Amino acid sequence: MAFRDVLEIEVQAGHGGDGSMSFHRAKYTPKGGPDGGHGGKGGSILLRAASGVDSLERLLGRRKFKGESGAYGEGRLRQGSDGEDTIIDVPVGTTAFDLETGKVVADLITEGQIKVIARGGLGGRGNSTFASSTRQAPRFAELGTRGQHRRIRLELRLIADVGLVGYPNAGKSSLLAALSNANPAIAAYPFTTLSPILGVVDDLSRDRRFTMADIPGIIEGASEGKGLGLEFLRHISRTRLLVYVLDVTQNPGQELQALQAELRAYDSTLLDGVALVALNKIDLLDADLAQMAEDELSRLGLPVIQISAAQGLNLESIKQAIFELLPPYELWAQTHALEEESDTLREEPLSIETRIDPPDKNRGVDEGGPVKVWVIHGGGFEGRLERFSRHLEEASEYLGGVFKRQGLYKALKKVGAQEGDTIEIGPHKFEYFDDEDRE
Repeated sequence: MAFRDVLEIEVQAGHGGDGSMSFHRAKYTPKGGPDGGHGGKGGSILLRAASGVDSLERLLGRRKFKGESGAYGEGRLRQGSDGEDTIIDVPVGTTAFDLETGKVVADLITEGQIKVIARGGLGGRGNSTFASSTRQAPRFAELGTRGQHRRIRLELRLIADVGLVGYPNAGKSSLLAALSNANPAIAAYPFTTLSPILGVVDDLSRDRRFTMADIPGIIEGASEGKGLGLEFLRHISRTRLLVYVLDVTQNPGQELQALQAELRAYDSTLLDGVALVALNKIDLLDADLAQMAEDELSRLGLPVIQISAAQGLNLESIKQAIFELLPPYELWAQTHALEEESDTLREEPLSIETRIDPPDKNRGVDEGGPVKVWVIHGGGFEGRLERFSRHLEEASEYLGGVFKRQGLYKALKKVGAQEGDTIEIGPHKFEYFDDEDRE
């Protein structure tokens, strides 16, 4: 299967089912009380970090995902069933971004981790809920809310313990093949590796292991997207330890500084982690010259180990050094998870604007002047009206009581609303009157 690390998908969570407006009917009780049941909630869309999934390629044939809607409520207080959630399996290390806001929706760095990326709608309440001593036969019910719709960008940031960093043809693939069970393509020309390759390195004597990633080589300008650019650097951000693989026959000091400059330009925190230098191809150079190169690199502050991946020189030394330097996974995970957007749905605060509309021709002659309109934003009032849009007239008394309890009338009175002014909430308009006795 081909390796794919970026994919855009569209997700639509299921809508909530409508509540039922129903009245009990039986042979000897033809005018029974309200018995409308509630609607079921809509199914959500979830991402799950699954083992055995190592690429986003498997999702290519299906770019749109839809949750199941909740069923409508029914009479005799029967509640509609909830819609089934839709779970999308993705590789460990997948980050999901909302394409509209750019915010991180999910960051899955451990196997089995699950995150909701589109929340299902709420079920509406049946008319039985709205019965009271003064409202014994409510002829309205609540509609379900719509499920969340989003366009999502999935990015796989490879989860590996160790990442091999180096210029093309520095010997990263040879080192991975020599240390692990991986079988990467190896040849004497740049860019043999075009996608990340993982291998497992074992220390059987102490029953421990780490995963190592051979990631496409950096070129100058990678942080700006040149060459394989960001496709490479994205994966470096998820490793616990970096190994700079340098060719001793070139100019290793200059190469190291150039590599670090690219990492710094992409994300300066990449240089804060643990790292060491593998000074490769020492079999091609005089030992004294190789030692001079090691001394020069050591002055830059990183441990340096001379190796020859092709000849198998000092491979056990570098393997043990990596085991000793690797930070604990739990500590790494705490500091490398991206901040996700809050699960809490924050309601927009109430605000009131005013405007003057031209005369209403439907009013009488004496009332045909300009109309003052108070426009309501936030406070959740538009959503509440929408849930009763099929029965606004029948539900007006109930909604009036709700709006009073939630402070809308007090807020309108405070800003100067007068009897006869128009109140606008979304597409709905009402005439304002000051009713202190409204329940």
